[in-house]
Amino acid sequence: MGRGRGGRGGRGRGGGGRWNRKRKNDERNAKSGKERTNGAGYKDDTDYTPTIGSNPRMEAYYSLIGLHDTRYDVESKTFVPCVTDEEKHEERNKFLATMRSILPASFRIDRSLDPTIRQNIIEELQEFVGKEMELELEIPKRSEAFGAMKHILEVGADVVEEAKPEEDKADKKVKPDSDNPSGVETSIEADEDSADDNEKQGQQNGSKSQNNNVTIVKKKIAPAKPIPFINIKDNDKTITLGYQLSVDRRTLRRNQSLLSFHKWLRIHTDCGHITRQETVSMIPPVVLSAKEGMSVLDLCAAPGSKTCQLLEVVGGGLDNEDTLEPTGFIVANDADSKRAYMLVNQLRRMNSPSVFVTSCDGQYFPILDAKADKGTEREGMFDRVLCDVPCSGDGTVRKNPGIWKQWNQLGSLALHPLQLSIALRGARVTKVGGYMVYSTCSQNPIENESVVAELLRISEGALVLEDPRGRMEGLIARPGWSSWKVLREDKNRTRRAMKNWNKKNNLKMLEKRKEWEEKAKNGECPPPKERSEEVEDKIPEFVPSPHDTIPYVPPAAWDEASLRERTESLGFVEYATFDDVEPDWRRRVRASCFPPTEDEAKEFQLHKSLRCLPQDMDTGGFYVALLKKVKPLGARATEKMNAMARESKGGVDVEVHLEKDNGEQVTKVEETVKSNTVVEGKDIDETQIESSNGGASKESEDNDFKSSDNGKAEGERKVERAPRGKHIKKTDLSNENFVPVSEDFWPAIVEHFGLTPAFPKQQYMSRASGESKVLYFISRSIKENLIDRGIQDRITVINSGLKGFERQNILRDCDMSYRVAQEGIQFLIPYMTKRILTASIDDFHKCIRTGLIKFDGFSESFRKVLEPLEPGSFVVALEGYEKDIVKKMFVVMWRCRGVAMNCLVAKVEMEAIIAKLRALGYVGKEKGEQEVQNGADKNEDRGISNGDEAESMDS
Repeated sequence: MGRGRGGRGGRGRGGGGRWNRKRKNDERNAKSGKERTNGAGYKDDTDYTPTIGSNPRMEAYYSLIGLHDTRYDVESKTFVPCVTDEEKHEERNKFLATMRSILPASFRIDRSLDPTIRQNIIEELQEFVGKEMELELEIPKRSEAFGAMKHILEVGADVVEEAKPEEDKADKKVKPDSDNPSGVETSIEADEDSADDNEKQGQQNGSKSQNNNVTIVKKKIAPAKPIPFINIKDNDKTITLGYQLSVDRRTLRRNQSLLSFHKWLRIHTDCGHITRQETVSMIPPVVLSAKEGMSVLDLCAAPGSKTCQLLEVVGGGLDNEDTLEPTGFIVANDADSKRAYMLVNQLRRMNSPSVFVTSCDGQYFPILDAKADKGTEREGMFDRVLCDVPCSGDGTVRKNPGIWKQWNQLGSLALHPLQLSIALRGARVTKVGGYMVYSTCSQNPIENESVVAELLRISEGALVLEDPRGRMEGLIARPGWSSWKVLREDKNRTRRAMKNWNKKNNLKMLEKRKEWEEKAKNGECPPPKERSEEVEDKIPEFVPSPHDTIPYVPPAAWDEASLRERTESLGFVEYATFDDVEPDWRRRVRASCFPPTEDEAKEFQLHKSLRCLPQDMDTGGFYVALLKKVKPLGARATEKMNAMARESKGGVDVEVHLEKDNGEQVTKVEETVKSNTVVEGKDIDETQIESSNGGASKESEDNDFKSSDNGKAEGERKVERAPRGKHIKKTDLSNENFVPVSEDFWPAIVEHFGLTPAFPKQQYMSRASGESKVLYFISRSIKENLIDRGIQDRITVINSGLKGFERQNILRDCDMSYRVAQEGIQFLIPYMTKRILTASIDDFHKCIRTGLIKFDGFSESFRKVLEPLEPGSFVVALEGYEKDIVKKMFVVMWRCRGVAMNCLVAKVEMEAIIAKLRALGYVGKEKGEQEVQNGADKNEDRGISNGDEAESMDS
């Protein structure tokens, strides 16, 4: 047995490995005369001091560019300018206070659920968070509340009681003061037993601290807050499906007072009824406004919460009895295959065949348009495209505090061309008349408005910006900016440069340098070599700024001169126009980073985009822009798209200048290096790279249909794969292509399960990795629009479809080598005529458990149909729901030898079925769940997993 984390194997023998290491450290410190300190460097009898989230450069930068120049007026529900310095100070303080507080948890209910099940979930939710909740918080006596605890204490309602030290047993009131910013009265009681126990434990462990008791705070917090724009229309009635809690994820997971609610939330999350998602992350799918039956592309999909939100709409439409599968589909792509596999796990909860997961860089996503459609009104293949591009993420500071330390402006400038390249590719694959959403979790205009402005500029009227606020009830979003300042940081202000400077100028190094200078002065050692002037001029010497303090202290006056003096002192360089940018910096600070002209600003109407700041809705920061494609992209846009895509791979040195020539803008692309790409493992010249100039150049997209030198027929597609994403191994079988199943394979399965002639054999496919272990059900829309059009030859496919059949290894007493899979059973049921049984509610409920299930527990009528059944897999359907593929009241069973069977359903889906039965009024709140848990516990004791149980029974 391997050693557990932190030496778990010895915990039962006096404290385990952690206690031993602590004891050894104490003994070592005692011998050396050192006093033991805590993690923050303080002695045990002193208080902890939490780190204040601050970044002087970030705060000075956003102050200068005008992030705090407007405020939200609650009475008029509009944004008004901050006129006085006091108003700007107050707006800045609100912004920073929110950014430093913990992010509240939020979630939404699946809109594609059956109305009865959905209503039951809403009612159960109201029982948990529809009223005030009481929490018990443990705060160490020597520590102050910070993070989640501080947020709850400041934002919540009344504090009921608090434990006090042992020596003070009388109740007393703590009046509001500077140390109690919430202004809430707190009553305190003694916790004598806790103090005594902690004191004894401290003596036993040899600790010098005698004050290890904790403060117990009971807190009432506000009920869950509905998110109005996450809703669904049901018979002219609006039902809210999104909720934001008053606690953060960590408190929700660890607090004992919320244990039952967290368990309920986890069960419904695992089975896909609920998705836990940040509030502002829900905005882009709502803005995109996808409909049933549409084709959707998510270019940067991982981790998948937005993809799930879109899939709920696109993958719906199964309420009609004549519709046996969804007609819409969504392609979820991510450049990192590891994140793509995480995306697969997220989407598996949705149990939908309407998703196609791929992995490639977003700017290289293949274009599958037919030759005749390119450059016409039929250009594009997706009705909706979501470009949630990679960004600096400074709007996520509340859940990623490390950004306080990591933020720098150079990162935003470096991401700008990548974001623009991905957005251009997204615009290219969008159908004419379709919509594209560009979004980031950044607050920087270099990553937001400048990208959208450049899109509108080079599209030459093909894209127009639209305002979605009219259909976003309850959304508080600021207008986008039409002007902004462009700044960069010196290279000596990067994290690496400042880290090196700190290493060279710490106290130890300064003493050694002084010692060396004295030796050199006395002639004891040679003087240091002088650096060349070229190196000195290339990287300016770092000069510490007096304003580089933690926390950052803003200027008393908010005039532009004072703010600019701060940014210059902190190493920023400001440019008024692109002509002012030094030649060495033009690849980083590009022309597209600068704001539009006055005429362009009137045409672009950037104020229609959405800016969500943390203090407005107690969320993270986000930016969203909705663009409609009204005509095909011109030659200029497609040329820029291809040039930037090649440049991002380092193959082409591209420098784009916008010059005036007789009143018209022209694009000059200077290529200094030939680019190479990989086609079926061979290097080809850049002229063979896919181009989408719509006939603007000789090497256009028509190359996809030209015959190659090896004699391929005219019109046959030439295979040109997009570059592989990150972390993809060529030997990884999970990204093999989907291939049709041989016709010789089907007769035995058709006969065994009695499949009708209408059974869609062509939609069951396997991975091209030898003998098929799993047959996947692929939706007709994905097969016809993607697979049959050759997308697998152009991109790495990670996953798609649902498991329909699985190969079984145990063939004793069963001639059929494949069994039915629970994952895609709802799409097989309409065609099955054999080995499908109908059960009453009592018998159906008894089937939903782990472990061996004896026949004698069922009704006599159900036993009569079970006993003559031959060994192998079969399906049990709930009586009255035999044809309902939306509710999916089916379970796959395995008929064992003798008079027993077991359920081939994962525990997560068992809990989902129990939840559905409870919603339909068949099962009580606690009944059934305990049986599932008891069965799982028994199997764990026996060392049997649910997936292997059928084989273990027969063997």
